[in-house]
Amino acid sequence: MPRPRLCVAIALSMLLAAAVAPNASRGEIYTWTDAAGHSHYTQDLQGVPAEQRGEARRRANEQATPSKVQTFSNAPAAPAPGSGRRAAVRRNVAGGGRVHRIPVERAGTGMIVLVRINGRAVAPFMVDTGASYVLIPQAVAEEAGVEAGPDARTMRFTTANGVVEQAIVTLDSVELGSAQAADVPASISPSMGIGLLGLSFLNRFTYQVDAAAGMLTLVENDLAEGGDLRGGRSENQWRMEFGGLQRRMEEIENRRDATPPSRSRLHAELDQQQLETERQLEALDAEADQANVPDSWRR
Repeated sequence: MPRPRLCVAIALSMLLAAAVAPNASRGEIYTWTDAAGHSHYTQDLQGVPAEQRGEARRRANEQATPSKVQTFSNAPAAPAPGSGRRAAVRRNVAGGGRVHRIPVERAGTGMIVLVRINGRAVAPFMVDTGASYVLIPQAVAEEAGVEAGPDARTMRFTTANGVVEQAIVTLDSVELGSAQAADVPASISPSMGIGLLGLSFLNRFTYQVDAAAGMLTLVENDLAEGGDLRGGRSENQWRMEFGGLQRRMEEIENRRDATPPSRSRLHAELDQQQLETERQLEALDAEADQANVPDSWRR
């Protein structure tokens, strides 16, 4: 069974080859998951366990037919056509914002790109517009010099293996080709074999995917300058983070109310959970203060 770090090296070498020769013939990338839940990527179907080859081939074939260019706008509001933020995004797409074009490798229905973290570690990441945060494998975080202290804020993430709680850190820089972003919120994952490039980076761009050409185009937007993006997150993302902790606090209080006084050990556990949740809220508040997040986004 291939080791996760070896699979990262394989994907890295494929992407480096694509960057050197972008017009070269591009083979399919097959993806499979081992018993520990780690994702692996290979251009050799024989490198996929026999029982998973059929599914790996099916996923790869889904990308075999060139698709139309997909355009995603991260504007948090939807003004009337021809006005406000949407018009500004159109001007950016037409050439008003700086444009970055990055070659991608297909992995089933996903895309793998090379990302540089803190100017030190270069590793393949899966582009994931459904992930709120950039998620970094533990090994990549260590190589980039990223460490979550004992008092680091944590968040709960839903994964294929269930809900996990992971530390939140702020990356000095994230680079994707010529596209760069500073002070990017991210989470460190001890179990993932490949990172996810999520919205805490992508929010800063309007992005287009040309699957036929194997190209990701990023166009810098003005959401941060306009105040629609604070600390790499939109108003809705901040509301969701604060709302999640506030709901957790309510759940603890409801459990305490429903627990008989005689169950002192459970009451003590709930007290600890409440103290930890309060600490998490204070840490998130401090992070929001630093990003100049208005009070209305915290409710």
